[in-house]
Amino acid sequence: MDLIADVLLIAGALGAALYCMILARRIKSLSRLDTGLGGAISALSAQVEDMRASVKAATQASGTSMKDLMEVTGRAEIAAGRLELLLSTVHERGQPPKPVKLDRSDEPKILKAMKEQRLDEDKDKKESGARAELLTALQQVMTAVKR
Repeated sequence: MDLIADVLLIAGALGAALYCMILARRIKSLSRLDTGLGGAISALSAQVEDMRASVKAATQASGTSMKDLMEVTGRAEIAAGRLELLLSTVHERGQPPKPVKLDRSDEPKILKAMKEQRLDEDKDKKESGARAELLTALQQVMTAVKR
């Protein structure tokens, strides 16, 4: 009986030794930096660093874009205010003037005709000037919006 117990004990010890050798090989393969778990960890740490750099660059780019957008928005608001002012001016000038009754029967007819012609020319100049200002402001708004 002692002999059978000793044989079983030796067989158990050899089995445990074999099992320990297999575990040691697996642990060595996991600890290798190029193919095992160490390689996976080093690859993941490199990817994390790349992602940090990408996030930092994206944050800086978004900050710059936000500043540009705020600048363009400010210019567009200023241009919109100009347009509103010009439109109100055009609407005010587009209304017919209130008639004024003055007694000018003593002026010669030629003088009256010259004054009317000058008033018409001044009115045309004012309207064309307002239209030119309106067109300029519209162009400024369009360029601000395109940026």
